[in-house]
Amino acid sequence: MRNIIKEIETKYPVGEITVNGLQVWPYLRAHYFFQHRENRSSQEGERQSYTSPSSSRLMLGTSSLYGVRNWFRKYDFVAITSAGYRRLIEGTHFNRFLDPIIDEIGPDRVLLIESPGPSHYPIEQVHTKNIVSPGGLALASWIAQKIVRKPLVENFPVLKAIQQEYGFEIPDMRLIEKFHIDRYFYKLMFRKLRPKIMFLTCYYGREAAIKAAHDLGIEVIEVQHGVIGKEHPAYNVNLDLDKSFFPDHLLVFGKKELDTFDNPRFINPTHVYPVGSFYIDYIKSSFQPDPTLFDQLRHYRRTVGVTLQLSAEKRLMDFISEAASLDKSIFYIIIPRVLDSYLNSFNLPENVTITKDHNFYEIMMYVDFHSTISSTCALEAPSLGVQNILVNIDNESRRYYETVLCDSRITRYVDTTEEYVETIRTFPKVERETVSCLNEHIIARDYRHNIQAFLKSYLQ
Repeated sequence: MRNIIKEIETKYPVGEITVNGLQVWPYLRAHYFFQHRENRSSQEGERQSYTSPSSSRLMLGTSSLYGVRNWFRKYDFVAITSAGYRRLIEGTHFNRFLDPIIDEIGPDRVLLIESPGPSHYPIEQVHTKNIVSPGGLALASWIAQKIVRKPLVENFPVLKAIQQEYGFEIPDMRLIEKFHIDRYFYKLMFRKLRPKIMFLTCYYGREAAIKAAHDLGIEVIEVQHGVIGKEHPAYNVNLDLDKSFFPDHLLVFGKKELDTFDNPRFINPTHVYPVGSFYIDYIKSSFQPDPTLFDQLRHYRRTVGVTLQLSAEKRLMDFISEAASLDKSIFYIIIPRVLDSYLNSFNLPENVTITKDHNFYEIMMYVDFHSTISSTCALEAPSLGVQNILVNIDNESRRYYETVLCDSRITRYVDTTEEYVETIRTFPKVERETVSCLNEHIIARDYRHNIQAFLKSYLQ
């Protein structure tokens, strides 16, 4: 798939599109990337995964009373995230990116603002109790957008020209209005709460909160939640844009991510810190095997855990189904992004199953190999001791990972089902602990020590 954002930023003067002198492209660029991806997926018959701004606002508005009493006090920090990042740990639903940091800082000092993903967990079942929904802000913003005068956009025809060339239908004006009203309400919230720092997962989609924080002198720290790398358009900026839309500091999985930020257009390279992964460390130290699953897998010569992605779900399912029919001694466990009835429409061979009871991290403790196209799981599987065989559909695997996952002892790339099956048969297995050690530059070890060291140096 083409790097559409790089094309646009190289060809068009998007930095000159402004409202009252403030650039609009920093918060529109992700919408253009996602529509390009959805257009490409729809050509292949994939189901759509992009949520429109209007439908996401409606979903947020219905959850506005979630944790509402937690708004009425002062906090030293705020953290913004989504419920979709939670995992069940020791009886509570735990945000694997932010809860470890909140625990180190002190839970009473942090307000966690969490979007439903797609719904909220009961507060008594989540780890951090000082939690609220941004639904009230979203509802107020939606109402205000109906009555506030539309902003004057300088050089707006540039956006129209881009959409005409690439066949996009993006509601630019509505997104611009939404940004400015959201920014206003976030500023009201921050003035009331008066936090020193804002933590967040996934900055894009939250540029209004970031800009509002910067307007008030609040620093922003993003925690890596997924793939970054040289090919991710959200983290690779091809012209000089206003960096007040972007985080001030970025906590990443490992040292390899430092290669992405060899210029300061997105972030100051000295403000990128490798810390590892809390959840990977947790799984490796706390894994409890399921004897039934082990017994099922021991009847097969080799086993593969396959991580799906919504943007190419059908294509990968079809690929695995065809591959599975070529060798019945190989067993495939499909790990869906969303477990729903849609997956029942696939007629799968007997040596393919869809897991309903185990997540990716758990499945990796059972299988010989891991497969995906370009999911973040390709970075994580080797840290759990599992080698990758990446399916290069639409050249996505190689484009995202060939310069990152370049050790052939750990990761192989395949283009056809025949090549895929042969690689599974012949890929020399490496001892799990060795694979994990070879992946330390991708995901650092000892997350707790690393995060404690960062917080100690940064918060002093």
